[in-house]
Order: sequence, then C-alpha cells, then structure tokens
Amino acid sequence: MSLITLFSQAAPGALKLDRSSLKNQSTELLRTYIVSGRIPPGTKLAERELADLLGISRMPARDALMDLEREGLVVSKPNGRYVIEVSKEDVQNLLQVRLELEKLAVTLAAQHTCPAYRAALETNLQQMRKAIQQNDRNAYIKSDLEAHELIWQQAHNPYLLKMLHSIMGPIFMFIASHTEFQTNWHETLQMHEALASAISVGDAARAVKSIEEQLENSRQLSLRIFV
Repeated sequence: MSLITLFSQAAPGALKLDRSSLKNQSTELLRTYIVSGRIPPGTKLAERELADLLGISRMPARDALMDLEREGLVVSKPNGRYVIEVSKEDVQNLLQVRLELEKLAVTLAAQHTCPAYRAALETNLQQMRKAIQQNDRNAYIKSDLEAHELIWQQAHNPYLLKMLHSIMGPIFMFIASHTEFQTNWHETLQMHEALASAISVGDAARAVKSIEEQLENSRQLSLRIFV
C-alpha cells in the first residue's frame, strides 16, 4: 500500500504540522504511525513523497527519517529507506539487551527520585488508565512508550538513554502491531504501577524485580506471536 493511501486514512487535520518545529513534529508523527502499525513493516519512505504529504520541505523530512533510522525504526537500503521488518531472532536478541539496559535505568532512576519525577510518573499512569477505560489502542501505546522514556530520563545517563533509544523502537513497533495478543491491559497497568511505586520511593531492588517481571511478560507475548 502506498504512503498516500496510508496517510489518507488519517483523521482530518491530523497531518497539519506547526512550522515552528517541523523536524520534531515530523519525527513524532512518523514514529507514531510506524509503532502503531499504520505504516507497516517494509514500507518504502521516500523523502519527496513524505515532504509532499506533510506539506513541508525535503530537509525536515530527511532529518526525521535520519532520526528514525538512529532509533532503529527505519533502515537504509541501496534504493531508499524502509520501515524495518523484525524477525523472531531480532526480537529475542533485542529483548536480551533491553533487559540489562532497563535494569540499569530503573536502578539509576530510583537513585534520582524527586517530587517532579514522581508527579510525572503519576500523570503518565493516569493517562494509561484513561486509555484503557476508553479502549484507545493508540493512546495506550503512547502512554506505554512515555512511561519508559520518563524512567530513562530520570536515570540521568545520556549514554544509556541513547542506547535504549536505539533498540526500543523496533521492540515497541513489533509489540504494538500485535496488540491483539495482549488481552489484559490491566495486568500491564499493574506492572507499571508497581514499577513507578518502587522508583518513587527510591527502592532500586524492588524496581529491578518489577522491570524483570514486566519484560518477562513482554518476552512471553513475543513468543506467542511467533507460534
């Protein structure tokens, strides 16, 4: 399916971008479409076509694609850039690396807890609860991504943050595109609540145990998808 067809399915006005930050908005919009599966794996992403569809010049479109390539959501081939296609082996390898990085992230985040971070985590949980109540798949995926981003930021380690960004795009894209396998969103919410609670009180050991349980749940979900 062409990009024109994919983007034409968006809600009216959804593709209008504020000129003040075209690259960032383009990146966020494309990331949302890819992670949610609205732009499927293997889709070719041509700079000129994206620029025309978003009503921007080729420069911010190119910059957005480069950002997504750094995040692992886009791959360059001799004839252009494409949305990545993830295999079972890819997912298993990525989850293995993610576990170690996330354990470090939650440990550091627990050491840097403060009222502002606690408030941000609670706001995120409220957004996740609202998404579940409204059965809003896209809002649920967005809140899940933001939950982890908040924790990574709280870890205060820019190198760790960069490494997590480079692997998390493909993982979330894969899981988000198979949400029909995740039948109990409330279970995921409870895991996020437990993790946020541990970090907020500075309990690194409990935070590590919580993230291990959460990622084991993700691993089991991934294995079911490939059966």
